[in-house]
Amino acid sequence: MVLLLAGCTKENKSENPYPHNNVKTADDAPTYERKVVTYPLAKDANPYAIKCGENGFFYYVLGANDEGENAYHFFFQPFDGTPYVSFGSVDQRYVRDFAGSTVGGKTQLFVLCMGECAEILEFDGADKPVREMPIDNEFNDLESFPKLLIMQDGGYVIGMSDRAYFLDEEGRTTESTQLNGTVSSLFASDAGEIFAITEKNKNGKVQRLLERVQEGKKRSETVRELAEDAYGVYAFEDGFSSVYSNCMTFFTVGKTEEEAVIDFDRQSIVASQIQGVFGNMKEIRLFSLDVSSSERKARMFTLFPIEEKKETNKTEKKEKQEKYAADGRRIVRVAIPDGCPFQVEYHAKKYSQESEKALIQVERFKGTLEDYLGKGNRPDVIMFTDHTELDAYVQKGVLVDMLPMFEAWDSSELEEMIPKARELLGNGSEDVMYAMANRFQLLLRTSNGEELNAYGKCNAVDYLKWYGDFMTDMEYGGMGTLENVLYAYVPHYYEEDPVNVCFISPGFMDLMKAYKTLLEEHGGPVSISYGSNSQKEIAKGPRWQSTYRRYELTEPGISMEGLPWADGSSRVYIRLCDPLAILSTSECPQDAFNFIAYYTSLRLPLMKGEPEGDFGKGGNTEALFSVWGKYLREEIYESERSYGYYEDHTEAFFTEEQSEHLKQLICDAVPDTKTQRDIYEMLLEEMDAYLKGGKTLESACEVLQNRAELYLKEQ
Repeated sequence: MVLLLAGCTKENKSENPYPHNNVKTADDAPTYERKVVTYPLAKDANPYAIKCGENGFFYYVLGANDEGENAYHFFFQPFDGTPYVSFGSVDQRYVRDFAGSTVGGKTQLFVLCMGECAEILEFDGADKPVREMPIDNEFNDLESFPKLLIMQDGGYVIGMSDRAYFLDEEGRTTESTQLNGTVSSLFASDAGEIFAITEKNKNGKVQRLLERVQEGKKRSETVRELAEDAYGVYAFEDGFSSVYSNCMTFFTVGKTEEEAVIDFDRQSIVASQIQGVFGNMKEIRLFSLDVSSSERKARMFTLFPIEEKKETNKTEKKEKQEKYAADGRRIVRVAIPDGCPFQVEYHAKKYSQESEKALIQVERFKGTLEDYLGKGNRPDVIMFTDHTELDAYVQKGVLVDMLPMFEAWDSSELEEMIPKARELLGNGSEDVMYAMANRFQLLLRTSNGEELNAYGKCNAVDYLKWYGDFMTDMEYGGMGTLENVLYAYVPHYYEEDPVNVCFISPGFMDLMKAYKTLLEEHGGPVSISYGSNSQKEIAKGPRWQSTYRRYELTEPGISMEGLPWADGSSRVYIRLCDPLAILSTSECPQDAFNFIAYYTSLRLPLMKGEPEGDFGKGGNTEALFSVWGKYLREEIYESERSYGYYEDHTEAFFTEEQSEHLKQLICDAVPDTKTQRDIYEMLLEEMDAYLKGGKTLESACEVLQNRAELYLKEQ
C-alpha cells in the first residue's frame, strides 16, 4: 500500500525544533509518498542483534542443535518481501559479531566467533559454513566487543577496543589503525571508504566521534564530533545521515551544518526504532524495528518526495486540512492535561506509524478541561485526570458510549477487566462504557494489627491516638498516613441525599483535636530514623498507592489494609488514572476508539521526560494496579514473585496470601468521588487557622459546616 504523508504548518513547530549542529528547520521539507513493507521475524528472534545490508537483514535465534547443545540459528530476510530463510547455524562457539555481504547477486554471511580459537565462518545459505577461517587469537579477548566489517574488494576489518585491524582474505592481520576512542560501530560508504563511530570519556561525559579509517595510515582521522542526542549515523548519498528523536538530517564531510531531510513527528515515524538508513534523496529507505513489542516485526519505510497539489478553493482546502492529513489519513485530535505524567505523544506517534487509517495529534492543555472546551476547542478524545470528572460530562450527554465498539474489538474482552474498574468506566452502569483507562490507584495503609490489639476494632480517633504512640516509639515523623485517614473519614460527616452535614458534632471535634495533637508532635520538617537525615514535610492530601511494591510486606504479619471507618471496620478507596473518552461531536469515533483501545492496553507507558529509546526496557513504569485482570494476575497474584530491590534490603517477595488479600481489597473498594475531594479541600482550608492556633475549633467547624451544606445543596 502507498500512502502520502502529512504536511506540516509552521504554527505547529516549536521555536527551535532542531537544535543539532546548526540544523535547518524542516518547514519547507518535501511531502513524501510512503511505501511500507512489514517483515515478521522468526520466533524468539534476538531484536538486539540485527545486521542490515542493501538487500536484506540477518538475525539469529539462540536455540539448540540436534544434540541438544546451544546453537545460534541465523536467518536472512530479503527486503523484497519474500519469506525469511534459514542461513546457517553456529554451535560449540560463542558468536562475537556478524555481517552480511552481497557481491554479484550472491548473499553471504560472515560470523566472527570464538571457541578453541578465534574464527570467521562464512555461510552461503547452507546449514554448515562453507569456510572456517582461523584468525589471530587476540580476537578471543572477552573483555572487548569487536565489530566486523566486510570490505568491498575482499578482506575484513575488525574494530576492537581503540584499534581497527585489517585482515586479508585468508584472515591474516596485515596492519592496524589507532582510533581516537572505543569503537561502537563500523560501516563503509558507497565509495568504499571505511568509517567508525567511537566513544570516549571527556570531562565526565561520553564523547562520540565519527572517524575515517584508512588502510596504510597509523591513526584515524576525526571527521566530526557527534551530537549527544543522535540515535545513529549512517552513510547516505555521498555523505551521512543523522537520526535524532524528531528528524533525520544530512551532512557532508567538512561542513558543520546539517540539513533536516525528514520530520519524524510530521511523518509519524519513531526515531528510536530506526536501525538502518539507505537510498538517496529521491528514495529514502528507513529500516525500523520495535524491540519493545512482543510480536517481533520489522518495517521498511520507503519515502519518495512529491509535489503537493495546489487547491483552488481555499475554504475546501482548509476544511480538508482540518480533517485529513496530506496522506489521506483521518486526523484524530487528543486533548490531555498538561500535567499528565505519561508521554502520550510518543504512543500517538507509535500508533500512527503503524496505522493506515488515522494520524493522532496530541495537544496538552493548561487549566481546567471546562476552560479548554469553552474556548471552542473540539478534540475527538479527551483525557480526564480521574473518573470523578466523568459524571458531569455524562450528565450533559456529550460522551460516546464505547461499549458497542469495545465488544467488537478482538484484542480484549469485558471479562478480562476487573469488575471495579468496569463499574467506574460505566459511571456506575454495566450497560455503557463512557471511558477507558489502564491504571488505577488505591488508598491503603500498611498494618501488622498492633492497633487492633490496643483498641480492638478502632475508629479514626482511636487509630490516630495509636499511630501517635507508634510514631513516638519509632522516632518517626510525618503526617502522610494520617492525612489518608482524615481523607477517608470525611464522608462519615455528610450525606448527599437528603443533605445532612455534621461537622459541628462532638465526634468531628474530637477527631480534629486528636489530629492537632499529632500535628504538633509529629508534623513539619522532621528527621526519620531509618533515613540519612532526610526531611519529610506535612502531607497536604491523601497519598494514593499505584503499586504493591512495599518492602514492609516481607515482614511476617504485615499486610495492606483499608483505612479505619466509623464502625471499626476498614475502607479502601479506588480511583482510575487518566481515563480517555470520546466527545459526541467527533466525526471519527471509531478511529478515536481504536487509538484509545491501543493506548489503554499498554503495560509500559513511557514516563514524561524519559527518552523514547528507553520504552519497554525497564519496569519502573509498569502499571501493577492495572484494570486488566490478566496483568494483575501476572504482576500481583503470582506466589513468591520478585518485585524489586530496595536499599539495605534483599530482593523482596510477596506471598500468595498477601496477593489474595489485595485482590479482595480491590473487589471491596469504594470509588473516590468529586464531592469527597471538594469537601476535604474545604476542611483543609477552614481548619488551617485552628491547627495553627489562630482560630477556635468551634468557629472553624461552624464555617466548614455552612460551606459543606451550601455546596451539597447546590449539587
